[in-house]
Amino acid sequence: MTDENSPVSGSFLALILQWLSEKIKNSYVIVSSLLILGTEIMDLLAIGGITFDYLFWVDRLPEKHFEGVIKRHGKFFGGRAPNVAVAAAKLGVKTGLVSSVGEDFATEGYEDYLRTIGVDLRGVIKVSKKKTKQIFIFTDPRGDQITFFDYGAEGHFRKMDTPCALIKESKIVHISSSGDYKFNIRCARFAYENHVSVSFDPGNDPFTEIPQYLRRMIKYCEFLFLNNLEATNIIKRLKLKATSDLQKLGPKAVVIINKEDKSGMIYVRGEEQMIPSMLKSVKDPTGCSDGFVAAFLAGYLKGYSLKVAGMLGAIEASFIAEDYGSQTDLPNWDVLFKKYYAIIGRDEDSLR
Repeated sequence: MTDENSPVSGSFLALILQWLSEKIKNSYVIVSSLLILGTEIMDLLAIGGITFDYLFWVDRLPEKHFEGVIKRHGKFFGGRAPNVAVAAAKLGVKTGLVSSVGEDFATEGYEDYLRTIGVDLRGVIKVSKKKTKQIFIFTDPRGDQITFFDYGAEGHFRKMDTPCALIKESKIVHISSSGDYKFNIRCARFAYENHVSVSFDPGNDPFTEIPQYLRRMIKYCEFLFLNNLEATNIIKRLKLKATSDLQKLGPKAVVIINKEDKSGMIYVRGEEQMIPSMLKSVKDPTGCSDGFVAAFLAGYLKGYSLKVAGMLGAIEASFIAEDYGSQTDLPNWDVLFKKYYAIIGRDEDSLR
């Protein structure tokens, strides 16, 4: 993690590595130096807000001026970017984060938790005298939600430089909600120009009301993830006729995740691939879509087809739904595939 006032310079690390390469001819020593400095290739760099989630399960979402009853509530580690990074790390993917946090990121245990899992925190900026972004989500028995948030330290995204060195290290850069849509565009453009795959999940971010932002992000991305409600709104905002038209704007694949049952539809090369729901029981839908994204990208990085990656995403979402909080019940790769084989089978066709 980098302090706001003393950022680690990617160019400085590059100069050190160049010096090592010139002065030291022993390849073993060079490789060891690369690993010590933390410059090995990262599979997945997640960019977006780190949050503390205050979750409330209520008997109903009342109309204004009326009341509802809180049945259960709790505080959880959250944020769309860390949800993806943590779930993917549990699946054996090397992940990192780019975000801004407050002083409570360390004091409340989130920093140590992420380090223990193995998430790279070089791109996390600590903002003094600020609190980490807080999210307040109210969920009714049908899974419908209302969300409020306090930006806190996330406002610092507006002052952050593009993390060029980290992006260049990565195979995929996944961008979700952050405190500044211009920062997202800069990161996506830099990745695109440097031949790093971009994954984009706009979510219900208020910035999605800006058509120019959506068009530029979709242009740069290889994978576009939306739930069905978000897709409907974005299609209208961009004045498109159908979901398949999103592919014409740039993405290799558009993945639509059903908000209710976490089934999916993959649009790729003019074709549609249906992903069935894997949900058996639902305690909490929070973070299920992030889990879908994480397992999808993990499957893709491990060389599986988009169809199999989608199936893994749906299964990952089912694990998350079975407990409270978005990072509580996360499987490792073996557990995920054990459930995959139990549902799909073990023959060769099941992995195509």
